[in-house]
Amino acid sequence: MSYGCVGTKVVSFSSGKGGVGKTSLVANLGSLWASRGKKTLIIDADWTLGKLGIAMGVRPQWTVEKVLSGQIALTDAIEKVSENLYLLASPSGLLGFEELDETCRNQLFFEIENLHDQFDLILLDHSSGLHSSVTAFAAAAHQHVVVTTSEPTSYTDAYAIMKILSQKYSVREFWLIVTMSHSSSESDKIMTRFMDVARSQLDVKVKLLDIFPWEPRLSEAIRKQKAFTSLFPQDAFTGKLKDICRKMDDTPISKSHGLRFFYGSMTEKTA
Repeated sequence: MSYGCVGTKVVSFSSGKGGVGKTSLVANLGSLWASRGKKTLIIDADWTLGKLGIAMGVRPQWTVEKVLSGQIALTDAIEKVSENLYLLASPSGLLGFEELDETCRNQLFFEIENLHDQFDLILLDHSSGLHSSVTAFAAAAHQHVVVTTSEPTSYTDAYAIMKILSQKYSVREFWLIVTMSHSSSESDKIMTRFMDVARSQLDVKVKLLDIFPWEPRLSEAIRKQKAFTSLFPQDAFTGKLKDICRKMDDTPISKSHGLRFFYGSMTEKTA
């Protein structure tokens, strides 16, 4: 399978706490980037509870499980969703990534590294949690997005992810997306304090991409297995997502991260 792109940007989406709408955000952002002409691959890196295929209305023929078992190559497991949009699905019920032996981990790292230059964008949708397999996988990205709410239990876990990525993997810059806000002004105050603490205590750069209100129609989009952005293209919520695409496209990426370094750096750091 050949895609013919020159250079690949990898964007990681993490959240310490589940239920913050991260997977829905990734699916919608991927759809928007694809509509902007960017050849986009979304990797469902929630190895135990793969949900992206459901959210995107895709019944993949193959999943990453077949890749890890050596039955197929990773490129054969990539499913075309729509024009410029592709998915590497994960099955429900696969053993946790941290439980895979070193041989399987290294195989996956190596095959993902070989995707260099085949896509414009690769979006990594990680499982929630703080275990080392999530953070090690996320560390290979060029850009790191942390999704949280303004609730203490959520942003405390978001801080923990940033702490691990900065201290163990030397990640120095993060993007923050706040979801499910019932008061934009109150969420902004809370996140301003949160970012000030992260900058001073972790010595990192933190940029707030946007604050998203509680949006009940997201559930409707998931039930219909369609992107919110395609169902409601003129909605203000969709406009905010488009702004995020533009902001991230306009930001230079670090040369010290990404797929070219994926295999070597991860095998060292997970050893």
